[in-house]
Amino acid sequence: MTIFEEVKELVDVPTAARHYGVELHRGNMALCPFHMERHPSCKLYDDHYYCFGCQAHGDVIKLVQELFGLKPIEAVKQLNSDFGLGLDVDKPPDMEAVNRRRREIAERKAEKARVEHMYDVLLRYFTLLDKYRMLYVPTSPDEETDKRFVYALQNIGYAEYLLETFNRTDVVGQQEIKMEVDRIEREYKRILDEWGE
Repeated sequence: MTIFEEVKELVDVPTAARHYGVELHRGNMALCPFHMERHPSCKLYDDHYYCFGCQAHGDVIKLVQELFGLKPIEAVKQLNSDFGLGLDVDKPPDMEAVNRRRREIAERKAEKARVEHMYDVLLRYFTLLDKYRMLYVPTSPDEETDKRFVYALQNIGYAEYLLETFNRTDVVGQQEIKMEVDRIEREYKRILDEWGE
């Protein structure tokens, strides 16, 4: 593995772009840093970027080259320094260290995905209950109360509490409520199967 391959393996394009001041929007779209535009047309993938406006494209090394006017090896050195990769660009890479860093990166990505999933479950559950509470409220005292309305009233406070707790706690706290989030996910699926949206 060359030093170039190693750097590309360790630093993804969106992370580097953010680090160098490129503001990412929904779906990892950004205003292209290589031409003037008002609407994001540059898509940043993990291993490359592509601008639908000016057709600029490349990997993380090319991104740094273009942003700072560097040669490829200088871009590698810049990334190595800025991200604390600890690579010796003058020696062959230490494969044990590379593999360790790969595992660390994979673990960070997995943790981020886990946290995003947990938040998504809690938010979808709360949103569904809020919808039931608003849509199925009785319009007169004589009207039969819809079970979705009753269920929403009984559970929305707890759903809101879980969502706020999740947002305020650190990773350890979030891990502590993981079993409850798993239960909520099963409950959410059961409700959709039984009552729909």
